[in-house]
Amino acid sequence: MEHPATELLRREHREMELLLQRFEVELGNPQGEGLLALAETFSGIQNHLAKHFRKEEEVFYPALAPELGATGLEITNLNDDHTSVREVSSAFQGLLDRAPPGRELAISARAELSSLGWELWNLIHHHIAEEEDGLLAFADRVLDCSRQSALAEQMNARR
Repeated sequence: MEHPATELLRREHREMELLLQRFEVELGNPQGEGLLALAETFSGIQNHLAKHFRKEEEVFYPALAPELGATGLEITNLNDDHTSVREVSSAFQGLLDRAPPGRELAISARAELSSLGWELWNLIHHHIAEEEDGLLAFADRVLDCSRQSALAEQMNARR
């Protein structure tokens, strides 16, 4: 059976993982040109997350809420993940904003940037795993192909 909505989200997760691979490498050298590359990759991550989170929060999660029953605990936890990612991303952006473009950073600034970067990396990877093992697998079981197709169309309209 086809699962257009969950396949769309999984495809976006794979795209995010590719960005995170670059981010991981660039976290190892946040100096000079490496800092510029890190900022560029981070910007790509932010753009990807904004679109992806919008699809999940405005279309996918609300569509699954009635199927999950009264508590909706899984959706609450996934939304909390989004909030955590946004908070760490904001702090990381603040550090990038204070870093002199293309210049050398003090060891303390590099350590702080690296620490926040790895925290962000871990949060995103954790969220992807939790979502795929939980909500997406659940959606594949309870939503038929026509419902999945309708959700995929709605999510694609949220670009």
